[in-house]
Amino acid sequence: MFASIALGAIIVGAVGFVAGFFGPIIFAPDANQGPMLGIFITGPLGFLIGGIGGFVYWLRRRPVGPRS
Repeated sequence: MFASIALGAIIVGAVGFVAGFFGPIIFAPDANQGPMLGIFITGPLGFLIGGIGGFVYWLRRRPVGPRS
């Protein structure tokens, strides 16, 4: 379970951070506070959403056997 949550959080958090950090630099180079979007908003939100997604993935993929 921990591996699924951590992997999802790291992957989605990294994508969110990169998009939020470099996106404003590319699309609005005159905005001096653009990279803070990735640091404070999209990175942490991506980390949380990725962790939740990893947990849901683990719930759907875990082996369900007969309960004794």
